[in-house]
Amino acid sequence: MKKKFVSVCIIVLVLVLALFVLSACNQQGAEYDAELLLNGGFENTTSTENSFVFDNWSVSDSWNSSSSDYQRVQASDNDPETAGSYYLSVTNSSASYAWLYQSVEVERRQVYKISVDIKVSGTLSSDTGRGAYVTFLENVDYIFSEVTKSAGDNGKNGWETHTFYVRPVNTDYLTIALCLGKEGETAKGTVYFDNASMTKVEAAPEGATVTDFRKSTVARYNSDAAGIAFVTVLSILTVALFVAAYVAVRKLYARSDVFVNFDGTAVDGTVAPAPTKKSGKGKKNAPAKASVPAWKNCIFVAALIMLGAFLVRLILLLTTYGFGGETTLMADLARHLAANGVGNVYADAANGVLSNGDIATMSPGTVYILAIVGLIGGSLENAGLSVLLRMVGVLADMATVAMIYFYGRKYAGDKLAVVYASLYALLPVAFVMSGMSNTFESVLVALMLGAMIALVEKKYIATYVIMAFAAVLDIRALALAPVVVTYMGYMYYRDDDNLRAFGKNRAIIVFGLIGAFVLAYLVTLPVAVNHLGENAFYGFKMIANQMLNNSVFVDNAFGFYGMVTLNQKGFNQAAAILNLLFILVLAIFVCSLYFKKRNRHEILLLASYMLAMVATFTLKVNYTYLFLSIALGLTYTMVSGEKRMYGVMGGYALLSMLCVGLLVRNSGFAAATSSGFFVNFETTGADFIVFSVFTVLLTAYYTYVAYTVTNSNKVVDIKPLSRPLGQAISSSVRGVFDTFKRKSAD
Repeated sequence: MKKKFVSVCIIVLVLVLALFVLSACNQQGAEYDAELLLNGGFENTTSTENSFVFDNWSVSDSWNSSSSDYQRVQASDNDPETAGSYYLSVTNSSASYAWLYQSVEVERRQVYKISVDIKVSGTLSSDTGRGAYVTFLENVDYIFSEVTKSAGDNGKNGWETHTFYVRPVNTDYLTIALCLGKEGETAKGTVYFDNASMTKVEAAPEGATVTDFRKSTVARYNSDAAGIAFVTVLSILTVALFVAAYVAVRKLYARSDVFVNFDGTAVDGTVAPAPTKKSGKGKKNAPAKASVPAWKNCIFVAALIMLGAFLVRLILLLTTYGFGGETTLMADLARHLAANGVGNVYADAANGVLSNGDIATMSPGTVYILAIVGLIGGSLENAGLSVLLRMVGVLADMATVAMIYFYGRKYAGDKLAVVYASLYALLPVAFVMSGMSNTFESVLVALMLGAMIALVEKKYIATYVIMAFAAVLDIRALALAPVVVTYMGYMYYRDDDNLRAFGKNRAIIVFGLIGAFVLAYLVTLPVAVNHLGENAFYGFKMIANQMLNNSVFVDNAFGFYGMVTLNQKGFNQAAAILNLLFILVLAIFVCSLYFKKRNRHEILLLASYMLAMVATFTLKVNYTYLFLSIALGLTYTMVSGEKRMYGVMGGYALLSMLCVGLLVRNSGFAAATSSGFFVNFETTGADFIVFSVFTVLLTAYYTYVAYTVTNSNKVVDIKPLSRPLGQAISSSVRGVFDTFKRKSAD
């Protein structure tokens, strides 16, 4: 078995490395000479409540409206034809500094041509000589095309075209800024900008200077106090919760009644021994079920934990606007679906009727949820509708908490079930994913956990039904299909010694699988009914498009491809094929782990492990993937008491929180109001690479744990903690120091 395990690991590793080597050679970038700046002529604007903004351009955070102003100026007859209809003016009425900026994704070591028309009114007043110029916010020490006074009567009404070339060395983005003055080097006066342009070129003209540009900061990242506090506090809280829960579990294991429920029943459903009473005529009564107060009733306990989960998430519902502009897009789409139905949503997106780019990779299930939310709250303002959107995930989290509790109550006892269900209820990454996210990963987690629990309980019909709905909601649910099919196949085999027999259970297993496909087909009909003539399986095609229309290695997720700096990079068809082969090998390996012990509870472990491997080592993953494995892993840990599993799930919870938290911080979503969109991690950002390395190492360790748990007797139990906590900590610290002393003496 060890040789088999090593062989499979080598195959998997070779596939991953081959995939990287092959596809890394085909990273797609912008075409040469294609315009990269949007609205560089400043022709397009959008009205606001008090003024207007130039489309695709932003003003500096330090913009002082009392001393600085920008306007859209209509071109006059004296201006050259290249001025178009309008251009930008920036005025500092007193010594100040101001700029407008726009970020552009670039490729390292490629040459970029930047040109802009500049006109100065008179002479700019500046004590330091700083005037109007172009720079990049990644490093404002680079000054290009500086102008301090008017060009006079040059036949172009004072306009001058400035061109320069840069080669980004260590940045994936260049944030071009059109500036008047600089912090510490202010200027007074008026400058005009027009025809700003940036293109990738094969080479600069002979004699032209190409500046190697090195960033000193990531200009796109938001760095306000709220964002920093958000990721710091919630990451610390994650660690604190897992430590506190671990201590609580160890203390419970030290109790003799740890596996006795609050109502006196044991985890196997029998009545726990209790003192007997004498009753008339000296007869002995059998042990009776103890009466317990209402607050120890399992329904009440579950409701209390669910209420706690809701209240924690309510804080985020009421104090944040979710994921800013991403939430606004979803709210607008919900209203559109409520008004126009779901039948043509994908065709409308393809034809340009809808501008929400996420529709191309949006599942039918997500479309249905948005339509329902739009019908219920379409008349609300965006803030109110965003609460309804996120409430879907909150309700799903409450269901997940309830399932963890009741499953744990059955197989581990009330006390442990309360600890683990409460841990998930309070887990920061869980309440951020439901209380802030405008997507529905929390619903997917609830469905996958419900399907796996139903499978373990041998409720095959329920498993098929839940899996069908989960697949319609999100194709990622099919990552569990190999585990489900393996277990169902084994149950089919052992149902009867006569393989030719076809009893009730075998009929359910076979026809249930067929029924699941039929159910999924029927559920997709609302989005497919208008298109069945062109494709009888149009609904299934829309489900598959979640992956087929995704063409990046990794989308801001910690993992192998993030570690090797391929965030947001494209890949070729060969890479997609190798990725599929890797998933097939992985599925075979995961399924093989079941047959050594054939422990049905290990189905939860294998499902969690499968999701974690997909999140870490496959293409097309985003920041939500790793989070999907946590609930299943914690549920298995609860019933098994496996110490290493507890550590792995704690690590995943922390890494998932760091990933989501850093995205929230970088994008400015921690503020009470936010209109921005996701800001991608830098491919070579230290935090992104370091945490990706940790994720890869932890998943490699998870492979070892999953193998030893399922294929050997090496199970590391969480040990009871019978001593007082302070004494135990003191003893552990002394043990560490004694170890170092012995090594020093040797």
